[in-house]
Amino acid sequence: MHAVQLALDHEVDIVYLGAFGKPVGRIFSSDPKGLATLRRAQLTTSSDQIKSFELARTFVVGKCRNQIRFMRHLADRYGAENAKERMQAEAVFESIAKLLPSNRANEEMLGLEGSIAERYWRGMRTLFKFPGRIPQGRDKFNSALNYGYGILYNEVERACLYIGLDPYLGLYHSERYGKPALVLDMVEEFRVPLVDAAIIPLFINKELGKRGDFELVAKSEYRLSAQGKSKVVGAVLKRLDQKVAHRGKKRTLRAAITEQSELLARIFLEKEKMYIPFEYTP
Repeated sequence: MHAVQLALDHEVDIVYLGAFGKPVGRIFSSDPKGLATLRRAQLTTSSDQIKSFELARTFVVGKCRNQIRFMRHLADRYGAENAKERMQAEAVFESIAKLLPSNRANEEMLGLEGSIAERYWRGMRTLFKFPGRIPQGRDKFNSALNYGYGILYNEVERACLYIGLDPYLGLYHSERYGKPALVLDMVEEFRVPLVDAAIIPLFINKELGKRGDFELVAKSEYRLSAQGKSKVVGAVLKRLDQKVAHRGKKRTLRAAITEQSELLARIFLEKEKMYIPFEYTP
């Protein structure tokens, strides 16, 4: 109990992760941090069709741009034969900017985002064998990736809670998930720089997938062993603490996540006009 109190006194939250890396519980400080004012502003923005759509589009643009850049990096660094998929993704990417706010705009954007993701993962298969990206997949590749994304979800949710944002009141995912919708919105721009860039090279270089990295839990279903978790967590945490270019300065990815959350809060409070997503520079 004293350890918990010490953590909270120093604004360190305690997170409980499930076997597959998904956060299942959290203990954090109950300081209000201006909750009422910010969350009223967040609700106002999320209820405005035009404002919420423009922010949602920005999240999607950030994710897709980073995917395309990472595809180019994989081609240059590892010789991935993904030129066809990359050019197709770039063509679809241009269509996102042409979308107009409407009752079907988010659905249309979801289709475009999915089309780019399909080409992104198809290009990845030129480097190593895996069944494709399956969000609930239990093969070795998806189990590792999902565990990494669980760490990312935790970092984004932590930033939202400490800043005072409601992690369940989203802009893009709100009608599609009974989950922390704002967290799912905000993780998009960080999927590639934090998780994909950390875990995919482990498979390319055959550093992950060795005997002892996974445990068989059912036919063709795996989860990371303690040894495998150590490799995934180590790679992702190393990326979190790595300094990258962000807003003209060198910051860690962990700091960038906090700053993006603060920027979104200022957007809701109308203290800033434009949300600029995080740009991955390999």
